[in-house]
Amino acid sequence: MRISCKVLVLFSFVLLAACSKPRQIAIGGAPLHQPSQTAILQEGSLFFRSLDGKHIDLADTPNPYENVVYVLTAGKHVIGAMNIQGGHIVYPDDLHCYKIEADLQPGVEYMIAEDKDNMVAYVKRKDNDERIAVAKPFEKQTAYSGGCNWK
Repeated sequence: MRISCKVLVLFSFVLLAACSKPRQIAIGGAPLHQPSQTAILQEGSLFFRSLDGKHIDLADTPNPYENVVYVLTAGKHVIGAMNIQGGHIVYPDDLHCYKIEADLQPGVEYMIAEDKDNMVAYVKRKDNDERIAVAKPFEKQTAYSGGCNWK
Protein backbone atom coordinates (compact mmCIF):
# COMPACT_ATOMS: atom_id res chain seq x y z
CA MET A 1 0.00 0.00 0.00
CA ARG A 2 2.79 2.44 0.88
CA ILE A 3 4.64 1.77 -2.35
CA SER A 4 1.55 2.30 -4.51
CA CYS A 5 0.85 5.57 -2.67
CA LYS A 6 4.40 6.77 -3.32
CA VAL A 7 4.16 5.80 -6.97
CA LEU A 8 0.85 7.65 -7.30
CA VAL A 9 2.30 10.81 -5.73
CA LEU A 10 5.40 10.64 -7.93
CA PHE A 11 3.26 10.09 -11.03
CA SER A 12 1.11 13.10 -10.07
CA PHE A 13 4.16 15.37 -9.81
CA VAL A 14 5.47 14.16 -13.19
CA LEU A 15 2.08 14.73 -14.78
CA LEU A 16 1.81 18.24 -13.33
CA ALA A 17 5.31 19.11 -14.53
CA ALA A 18 4.53 17.83 -18.04
CA CYS A 19 1.34 19.91 -18.20
CA SER A 20 2.84 23.08 -16.81
CA LYS A 21 3.83 25.99 -19.00
CA PRO A 22 7.54 26.13 -19.77
CA ARG A 23 9.69 28.59 -17.89
CA GLN A 24 10.81 31.46 -20.14
CA ILE A 25 14.41 32.65 -20.13
CA ALA A 26 15.14 35.98 -21.83
CA ILE A 27 18.38 36.05 -23.84
CA GLY A 28 20.15 39.20 -24.99
CA GLY A 29 17.78 41.61 -23.27
CA ALA A 30 14.61 40.31 -24.93
CA PRO A 31 11.46 41.44 -23.11
CA LEU A 32 9.47 38.63 -21.51
CA HIS A 33 5.76 38.23 -22.31
CA GLN A 34 5.76 40.56 -25.30
CA PRO A 35 5.05 38.28 -28.28
CA SER A 36 4.75 41.19 -30.71
CA GLN A 37 8.49 41.84 -30.24
CA THR A 38 9.88 38.40 -29.50
CA ALA A 39 10.20 34.85 -30.76
CA ILE A 40 10.35 31.69 -28.66
CA LEU A 41 13.14 29.14 -29.20
CA GLN A 42 13.01 25.61 -27.81
CA GLU A 43 15.78 23.03 -27.77
CA GLY A 44 15.05 19.83 -29.66
CA SER A 45 17.99 17.53 -30.34
CA LEU A 46 20.46 20.43 -30.04
CA PHE A 47 21.64 22.53 -27.11
CA PHE A 48 21.31 26.31 -27.59
CA ARG A 49 24.72 27.77 -26.66
CA SER A 50 25.22 31.17 -28.34
CA LEU A 51 23.36 34.03 -29.93
CA ASP A 52 24.99 36.32 -32.50
CA GLY A 53 28.48 35.15 -31.53
CA LYS A 54 27.99 35.69 -27.80
CA HIS A 55 28.27 32.58 -25.64
CA ILE A 56 25.30 31.98 -23.34
CA ASP A 57 26.43 31.64 -19.76
CA LEU A 58 25.81 28.11 -18.48
CA ALA A 59 24.24 29.66 -15.38
CA ASP A 60 21.44 30.87 -17.71
CA THR A 61 20.86 27.42 -19.16
CA PRO A 62 18.96 24.97 -16.97
CA ASN A 63 19.44 21.27 -16.81
CA PRO A 64 18.32 19.58 -20.03
CA TYR A 65 15.31 17.92 -18.39
CA GLU A 66 13.69 21.16 -17.23
CA ASN A 67 10.77 22.53 -19.25
CA VAL A 68 12.15 25.84 -20.57
CA VAL A 69 12.04 27.99 -23.68
CA TYR A 70 14.24 30.92 -24.66
CA VAL A 71 12.82 34.34 -25.52
CA LEU A 72 14.74 36.20 -28.25
CA THR A 73 14.12 39.49 -29.98
CA ALA A 74 12.54 38.97 -33.40
CA GLY A 75 14.77 39.47 -36.42
CA LYS A 76 17.90 38.00 -37.96
CA HIS A 77 20.16 36.05 -35.62
CA VAL A 78 23.01 33.56 -35.70
CA ILE A 79 22.07 30.73 -33.35
CA GLY A 80 24.95 28.68 -32.00
CA ALA A 81 24.05 25.10 -31.14
CA MET A 82 25.76 21.80 -30.42
CA ASN A 83 24.48 18.27 -30.65
CA ILE A 84 23.29 16.37 -27.61
CA GLN A 85 25.65 13.54 -26.83
CA GLY A 86 24.15 10.09 -26.95
CA GLY A 87 25.16 6.52 -27.32
CA HIS A 88 27.51 4.53 -25.17
CA ILE A 89 29.80 6.36 -22.76
CA VAL A 90 32.86 4.48 -24.06
CA TYR A 91 32.07 5.38 -27.70
CA PRO A 92 30.31 8.78 -27.58
CA ASP A 93 29.29 10.77 -30.64
CA ASP A 94 31.60 13.46 -31.96
CA LEU A 95 30.68 16.99 -30.97
CA HIS A 96 29.08 18.90 -33.85
CA CYS A 97 29.01 22.69 -33.62
CA TYR A 98 26.53 24.68 -35.70
CA LYS A 99 25.92 28.35 -36.50
CA ILE A 100 22.43 28.67 -37.93
CA GLU A 101 21.44 31.99 -39.55
CA ALA A 102 17.71 32.47 -39.08
CA ASP A 103 15.19 35.28 -39.42
CA LEU A 104 12.83 34.84 -36.46
CA GLN A 105 9.35 36.31 -36.76
CA PRO A 106 7.60 37.91 -33.76
CA GLY A 107 5.04 35.79 -31.96
CA VAL A 108 6.29 32.52 -33.49
CA GLU A 109 7.66 29.50 -31.65
CA TYR A 110 10.70 27.72 -33.09
CA MET A 111 12.69 24.58 -32.33
CA ILE A 112 16.33 23.78 -33.08
CA ALA A 113 17.20 20.21 -33.97
CA GLU A 114 19.74 18.06 -35.79
CA ASP A 115 19.16 15.77 -38.76
CA LYS A 116 21.89 13.22 -37.98
CA ASP A 117 21.38 11.29 -41.23
CA ASN A 118 22.10 14.36 -43.38
CA MET A 119 24.52 15.94 -40.85
CA VAL A 120 22.70 19.28 -40.69
CA ALA A 121 21.08 21.41 -38.01
CA TYR A 122 17.89 23.32 -38.60
CA VAL A 123 15.46 25.80 -37.11
CA LYS A 124 11.82 24.94 -37.68
CA ARG A 125 8.53 26.60 -36.88
CA LYS A 126 6.61 24.62 -34.29
CA ASP A 127 3.19 25.52 -35.73
CA ASN A 128 3.75 23.97 -39.18
CA ASP A 129 7.13 22.13 -38.92
CA GLU A 130 8.55 24.28 -41.74
CA ARG A 131 12.34 24.48 -41.70
CA ILE A 132 13.29 28.12 -41.96
CA ALA A 133 17.07 27.70 -41.76
CA VAL A 134 19.59 24.88 -42.22
CA ALA A 135 23.33 24.72 -41.48
CA LYS A 136 26.19 22.27 -41.72
CA PRO A 137 28.62 21.91 -38.81
CA PHE A 138 31.33 24.55 -38.78
CA GLU A 139 33.40 22.51 -36.37
CA LYS A 140 33.65 18.85 -35.33
CA GLN A 141 35.51 17.77 -32.23
CA THR A 142 35.92 14.72 -30.10
CA ALA A 143 33.26 14.33 -27.44
CA TYR A 144 35.50 15.33 -24.55
CA SER A 145 37.26 18.27 -26.21
CA GLY A 146 35.54 20.90 -24.08
CA GLY A 147 33.13 22.67 -26.42
CA CYS A 148 32.66 24.81 -29.49
CA ASN A 149 34.32 28.08 -30.47
CA TRP A 150 31.41 30.51 -30.90
CA LYS A 151 33.39 33.53 -32.15
